[in-house]
Amino acid sequence: MKSEKILFDFLHSLLICIMTTAKWTQYVRGVPLPKAPWFSEKNCNDAMYYIPHNGDVIICSFPKTGTSWLQYIVQQIISKGQPLPKFMDLYYKIIPFIEMAGIEAVEALTKPRIYKHHFSQNAIPIRDNAKYIYIYRNPEDVLISYFHFCANIVEEVLTIDDFLEDFVKGILWYGDYCDHVLSFLSQAKRENVFVCTYENLISNRKEEVLRLAKFLGEEHYEYLSKDEATLDRIVAQTEFEYMKANVAMMLPEMKQEEESSGGPDRKVDYFRKGIVGDGKKSLTESQLKKIREYVATKVNGTLLAEKWLPNEQN
Repeated sequence: MKSEKILFDFLHSLLICIMTTAKWTQYVRGVPLPKAPWFSEKNCNDAMYYIPHNGDVIICSFPKTGTSWLQYIVQQIISKGQPLPKFMDLYYKIIPFIEMAGIEAVEALTKPRIYKHHFSQNAIPIRDNAKYIYIYRNPEDVLISYFHFCANIVEEVLTIDDFLEDFVKGILWYGDYCDHVLSFLSQAKRENVFVCTYENLISNRKEEVLRLAKFLGEEHYEYLSKDEATLDRIVAQTEFEYMKANVAMMLPEMKQEEESSGGPDRKVDYFRKGIVGDGKKSLTESQLKKIREYVATKVNGTLLAEKWLPNEQN
């Protein structure tokens, strides 16, 4: 056991040293997570141990796959198309992001309690007494979106080649992307699990809104099926350009508290493009080859191979 612990500690330290954004990373129960004043180790640890109540709805995903967009869509369904709330109100009060807001924010909710996290199913197993909504996206687009987001968050110069290297090694925040997706797709046939893709939300949002409403509760589906005006308003208010113009993400400085200047919160360019295929357009041939080779080792033999890989690779 002692030798196993020594090996584990060595590998753990090695991963931290390798990662480009190492100083912005903390490990909680073996999962690489953001290290920032607004992402405390306590909140992350509490999130991983938290047991949902009966009837809870939990939105799950890997970062930059459309989670915040999905949060707003769920909020719109529940509120029957009320004006969009402020970004941080959504994250802390309405549909809390549990790693940021803490379990206290979830405990303060009234039923139906809806909250979100970014952990894989392997880190936080699915329970029968709650409902789970999972979204995923083409890994090439995830990489590009995640790269720009992290560069914006840490306010340092990151290179796409280094970021790609960490992506395929599975040592970016929340770990390996393909493993994350596969962990939830393995549970997709369960009645309490709803799976959607970013691409389908782009191309068939009205149909996906209705499908999601039915999963949230028959009453939501019936209401939207009968009230075309509300359904159209929800679709309009969750259009990418509308959200980009009306929703702003404000974050404190990324620096640790002892280093912080105490300055005002800053706006983060959270809603960047909202398109399908940005990865293919943005990456070089050698970068595409690298990420597709990684994806092939993970998803060959699964349905994802048909979605994510060129024909010659699956």
